[in-house]
Amino acid sequence: MLISFKTTMKTHTTKNLFSKFPTKKRLSAMGLISVVALSGCGDLFEPTISEICESHSELCLDLSLDARCRAERAEIIRIRYYNQDPENDAYKYPLLLNFEEYLTCVEEVQHIEHVKRKGKEATRLKGVITAQREIKRLSRETKNSLDPYLSYYHWTRFNDKAAFHRFERYAASNRVTDPALLVSLASVQIKTDLPRTVETLYRALSLYTNSDDIDVSIFYSLASIGMDLDNYRLAYVWYGVAENFDERLDATQRLQLGEKYHLPTEILNNIVDEITNHLESATFNAETLKLQKL
Repeated sequence: MLISFKTTMKTHTTKNLFSKFPTKKRLSAMGLISVVALSGCGDLFEPTISEICESHSELCLDLSLDARCRAERAEIIRIRYYNQDPENDAYKYPLLLNFEEYLTCVEEVQHIEHVKRKGKEATRLKGVITAQREIKRLSRETKNSLDPYLSYYHWTRFNDKAAFHRFERYAASNRVTDPALLVSLASVQIKTDLPRTVETLYRALSLYTNSDDIDVSIFYSLASIGMDLDNYRLAYVWYGVAENFDERLDATQRLQLGEKYHLPTEILNNIVDEITNHLESATFNAETLKLQKL
C-alpha cells in the first residue's frame, strides 16, 4: 500500500504500509524459480505438461482437467514433478501458494454452467476438493518447519506466534538474501519500534540486485516514519527518492515540506541523488551513505 502526502503534511499512517509478500505478480515466477532452484534442474528442454501427465499420471489426475485454470494447474504439476524426492520442505511454500491460486480459480469457474457438458462441473469440483485437501495437508506437515518462507506462511495465514518468532529470528540474521523477508518483518516492527523499522528497511534496500525490483512502498514508509518521528529531513529525503522511482509523483509536496520546516534542501537534494544512484547501481549501504545522521 503506497502512502500519499497529498492530503496532509503530517499523518500518522504507520499501519498497512507494505506490499503483500509475495505479490501475486511474483507468484508464478516464484513457483518456477523454486522448481528449478530446488531441484537443480537447469534443462532448457524440460517436458511439457502433457508429457509429464502421460508419464506421471498420479501428478495430474486429482486436478481439474478442463481448459480453465490451466496456468495454475500447470504450476502445481511442475512443482510436483521436480520435487518427487525432495531433500527438504522448501518447495512446499510455492506449492501452497499455487494451490491457493488454483483453489480461487476453480471455485470461481465452478459456478459457470455447462448445459451440454455437465461433466465439467464434476472435474472442477474435484479440483476444489483436491486444492482444499492439499492446502490442509501441506499446512499440517509444515507447521513446525524452520524454513523462513513456510514460517512466514503459518504466521500470516494462521497467526501462528511460534512461526512468527522462527521467521523473526531468521529475518534478523545475516543469512537473509531476499529483501521481501525484511520488508515483511518491518511490517510488524513498524507498529512498535520505528527506529528499528528504519534499520530493517535499510537492510532490505541493500539486498536488491536490480532497481526495477525494489518495492517502492519502502520509500513511502521511510518518509512516513520520518514524519511520525518529527525527523523532517528523513521524510524529505525519502519522499525525494520516491519521486525518482514513481513517475506519478511531483515535487510539490516535498518542496512544501522543505519550506515549512526550513530544511537545508540543497544538501538534502544531493543526498536524494546519491541514494538514488546507489539504488540504481545496487550498491546501497546506509552506513556508507551515513544516513544515520539524517
